[in-house]
Amino acid sequence: MTDLPRQPYVCKLSATMQEKAKRELNEDPSTRNAKIDELRARFKKERPEIKLPPEDAFLVRFLRCKKFDVDRAFKMLVHYYEVRRKYPELYSNYRPSAYRQIYEQEIEAMLPAKDKSGRAVIVFSISKWDPDRYDPDLITAAILIVMEKIIEDEEVQVNGVVFVGDYEGLTMRHILKMGPAQAKKQMDCMMYCNPMRFKAIHIIRQPQILDILLSMFKPLMSAKLLKRYHFHGEEYGTLHEHVPSSILPPDFGGQFMDFDWMEWHNDLMKCDAEFEYRNQFGIPEANDILGGATQGVDAVGGIAGSFKKISVD
Repeated sequence: MTDLPRQPYVCKLSATMQEKAKRELNEDPSTRNAKIDELRARFKKERPEIKLPPEDAFLVRFLRCKKFDVDRAFKMLVHYYEVRRKYPELYSNYRPSAYRQIYEQEIEAMLPAKDKSGRAVIVFSISKWDPDRYDPDLITAAILIVMEKIIEDEEVQVNGVVFVGDYEGLTMRHILKMGPAQAKKQMDCMMYCNPMRFKAIHIIRQPQILDILLSMFKPLMSAKLLKRYHFHGEEYGTLHEHVPSSILPPDFGGQFMDFDWMEWHNDLMKCDAEFEYRNQFGIPEANDILGGATQGVDAVGGIAGSFKKISVD
């Protein structure tokens, strides 16, 4: 693939959002371009085999996630590409239309409206996942594509994301299909290399066996992330103190009666070309690398290293 001309970043945030980004994420418009240049230079020096997209906006989402710490953004972005080699079962067919059947199960969706803090809200219903029919890798890949699209929104990059999970209907069949290896894979791809800032995780209608499932994930989480979990049981009122009932569908005790689980996904289905374009970048196949010596270099405990405990910002 020939080199494409670099596309400088143009900020689309409002003045209020820019001020918030500066206050909370250390994003200074006067030094932003220098940080982008520094990040690109780091790849050129240390990981030249990784092909970065020409759009500087793509790099900005990683800088924001790591509060403009270039070293931490570099490590996350390296790992973002390394997991694509580490887990080909998730990324070999990485385009929305490949997972249409999963989206049609209405397992997860993004709400049209944001919460009162401007955060995107993702809802998830475990009862709609048939573990005998759909392998957890299919569910994971489908959700990764959703996350990839959501994080394009610059306000979401600044404000973060809220997850609301309904775990009524969780059974041992779900848990046995998961297992520690799948938990590790999900956390590796969804939390450790994805530039999405999870600000809160709300769990409703959880059965007691959820403790078994969480026992696979908790050792991989930082204390900060664990503190962002909120368990509401059947008490929708406590959930609505954080996420307004006006934006939630009835399944979540909300008043949004006309919620269409597929509306956002139908738009996502039109984005195959966008994902295929992005799939050109990253770490080439081994036989495409001259010398082949740099693939698998352990920048952040990715392909060549051990899995590290996940921290969040």
